[in-house]
Amino acid sequence: MRITNSQWLLHKLTNMYKKQVLWLILFSTVVRLLVASHIGLGNDEVYYYTYALHLQKNYFDHPPAVAWLIRIFTGNLYFRQEVFLRLGAIVFAAIGTWLSFLIGKRIRNEATGWYAALLYTSSIYCSIIAGTFILPDSPQIVFWLASLLAMLKLADAYQLNGRATYGQWLIFGVFAGVCIMCKVHGIFLWAGLGLYMLFYERKMFVHPGFYLAVIITGIIISPIITWNIDNHFITWRYHSERVEVHQFALNTDGFIQAMLGQIFYNNPFNVCILVFAFFGMRKLALLPAHVNRLLLFTALPMVVFVTGISLFRDVLPHWSGPGFLTLSFIGAAFLDAKLSILPKSIFKGLLTAALVFIAVLVTAGVAAIIFFPGTIGSKQAANLGDGDFTLDMYGWQQFGKDFTNWQNEAVANKQFPQGLPIVCNKWFPAADIQYYVARTSNNAVIGIGNMNDLHQYVWLNHCQQLLAIGQDALCIIPSNNTADPQLAYGVYFNSVQPVHQFTSFRSGKAVRYFNVYLLKGYKGNDEARKYIVE
Repeated sequence: MRITNSQWLLHKLTNMYKKQVLWLILFSTVVRLLVASHIGLGNDEVYYYTYALHLQKNYFDHPPAVAWLIRIFTGNLYFRQEVFLRLGAIVFAAIGTWLSFLIGKRIRNEATGWYAALLYTSSIYCSIIAGTFILPDSPQIVFWLASLLAMLKLADAYQLNGRATYGQWLIFGVFAGVCIMCKVHGIFLWAGLGLYMLFYERKMFVHPGFYLAVIITGIIISPIITWNIDNHFITWRYHSERVEVHQFALNTDGFIQAMLGQIFYNNPFNVCILVFAFFGMRKLALLPAHVNRLLLFTALPMVVFVTGISLFRDVLPHWSGPGFLTLSFIGAAFLDAKLSILPKSIFKGLLTAALVFIAVLVTAGVAAIIFFPGTIGSKQAANLGDGDFTLDMYGWQQFGKDFTNWQNEAVANKQFPQGLPIVCNKWFPAADIQYYVARTSNNAVIGIGNMNDLHQYVWLNHCQQLLAIGQDALCIIPSNNTADPQLAYGVYFNSVQPVHQFTSFRSGKAVRYFNVYLLKGYKGNDEARKYIVE
C-alpha cells in the first residue's frame, strides 16, 4: 500500500508530539520526585497517611482510594519515607499528562494533545497539589480524565453510528465509579453526561448500556453507601454542613478568596488562555459541536457550584480543579488554532509565562520551606510561627527525633512512666504527631474531644487500646497552632502540667516551639470515647 506525502507528514508529526510529551513527563516526574523527597508532608498528607494505617470501606471525610494508593506505592507501608507516600501522586500525574495528550489528540489533533499536556503540567492544581502531594485528588484526576475520554468516545459513537457498544458504556461506568471512590466530586461526571444526553442526545437514554453503566457505577461506590449507613451518614452530614447555605448573607471575603484561589491554583496565565478560548470557541470552530457541549456540561456545573457556594460559605479553591482541567482542552484547541497561524503571537507568550510561573513558584516555594531564615508568621513567643504556611512542611521530622531522645531520658529519670499515649483534640497536629513522632517514639496517638475536630481519629481510636479512665497521657501543642492547654484538655483530665519545651530552628533562627504537657487522670467524658463506630 502506497503512503502519500500527507500520511507520511501526519505520522512524523504524531511521533514528534508523542516524543515531546514523553520528555515532558520524564522531566516533570524528576522535578516532582526531587520536591517530594526534600520537603516534609503537609497537614492533609499526614492525615491521609492515617487512612492507610487501617483500611476501611470509607472514611469520615472521603472515599478510600487515596488509602489504597498509599498502600500500593509504599509496599504495604514498608517504605514510609515522604517520597514513597507521595509516589502514587507522582506516577498518577505522569498518567494524567499522557491522558491529557490522548484527549487533546482525539478532539482535534496531536498538537492540541501537546498543548493539553503543557496546560496540565503548568497547572498548580494538577502538577503540584494533586501531582506531587498525596491527596484524594491525586487518583481522582486520572480517573476523571479516563472517564472523560470514555465519555468522548460515547458521544463520538452516537455522532458516527447513532449508537454505542455495551463495552463503551461499561468502560465509562467503571471509570466514573472509581473516580467517585476517589472523591465524591466524581458524581459531576454523571451530571455532565446526563445534561448532554438530556439536551442533545436523548436517544442515549434508550440504550440498555446506559442503565448497565449506572448499575456498574452503583456497585463500585456501594462501600461508601453501606459504610455511611452503618455510621449514621456521618460523611454526608459533615460535607453537607460545609456547603449548606443556612442564610443568604453574602460572604464577600470568602467569594473573593475563592475566585482568586481558583485562578491561582489553575495558574493565572492558563486561566487567561481559557478566557480567550471561551469567547473564541464559536468563531474559530475549535471543536465539533458535540465535543464542546460535552466538555462544557462536564466542567461548568462543578465550577459554577463551587463559586456559587463561596458567595455564602467558605470553600476550598481546589474543589473545582477537575472542572478547570476539563476546560483546559478547549484552551488547548484554541492554542493550536492560534499558534498554527501565528507561532509567535501573544498566546505563545501566555503559555511560556504559565510554564515559567510554575517553575518559579516551585523553586521559590521549596527554597522558602527549607531555607527561609526564621518565620514569615508571628514573631511573638506565645504563638511563634502562627500564619506561616511553610511550617506545615518543615521542622516536624527533627522534632520527632528530639522528642524520642528526650522521652527516653525522662523515662530513665522516672519523670513519667514509659509508654504514655499522646493525646490530641484535633486531627492536625494529631496526624503530624502520628507520622513524625509516634513512628520513632512508639507512643500511641489517641484523639480526644469532639468528632468534628478529630475526624478519622474517632475510628483510629478503636483500632488500638482506648485511653483508660484515670490514665495519664502526654500532649504536644505547637506554637503555630497554639491553644490554652487548660481549656483544651483540662475538661478531660484532672490536671495539666507543662514538662518541656522544644525549639525548632530554620537557618539558625527560631521558627516554632513545641510545648509538651503531662495530663493526669483521664475522665473519659469526651464525645470521641462515647461514639460507637462501625
